[in-house]
Amino acid sequence: MSDLFIEPARETVTEAKIQKSRFIAHVCISTDETRARERIKIISSEHRQANHNCWAYRVGTLKREEYFSDDGEPAGTAGKPILGAILRQEMTNVLVVVTRYFGGIKLGVRGLIEAYGNTASEGLLASGKISRRIRTTYEVRMPYDMAKLMDRLLDSCDTGVEFRTSGYGADVTVQCAVPLDCVQKVESTLDEWKNARRIIDWERNGGTPGV
Repeated sequence: MSDLFIEPARETVTEAKIQKSRFIAHVCISTDETRARERIKIISSEHRQANHNCWAYRVGTLKREEYFSDDGEPAGTAGKPILGAILRQEMTNVLVVVTRYFGGIKLGVRGLIEAYGNTASEGLLASGKISRRIRTTYEVRMPYDMAKLMDRLLDSCDTGVEFRTSGYGADVTVQCAVPLDCVQKVESTLDEWKNARRIIDWERNGGTPGV
């Protein structure tokens, strides 16, 4: 399983006029459902005078959660096309809210599907993409003279940012984030070092969205 996933590179707000209606796409970075729902409430409150605030989100890395809402538009004409735009970009950790101010001309079912889908797509294109890696974090206690060897192990696994906290005496604690596809290599090496008493101990802290 690949540990790569794609998020929006930035949050954006884009706007389009379609048959006199005003469509506004809000693209937000949301790493879980709670944050997504909070942003939906905020945007809907800011645009409480709008006719509709339709939305879709897809969040999570190892497990993806997807939901959408038509917010009063005919069923299947708004939220589902917005989610479709997200899926075409293969993104996660993203919320798209499309706000509509009605301009007096009805678009019909097909027109609404195209308007919401295209508005969401344009917003996502404006946000750009960034690839990230799912990582597992570790804390390793070791003699200070093992630090260089640990450095070499981490460098071989593209660990990104490393955090070190020096302890008292000759010991040092290393905290690091390792991509999932390097987990087996790192853990087998740490077990080998621990069994040989080259390090004191190590602990896995769990998976985190990475860089």
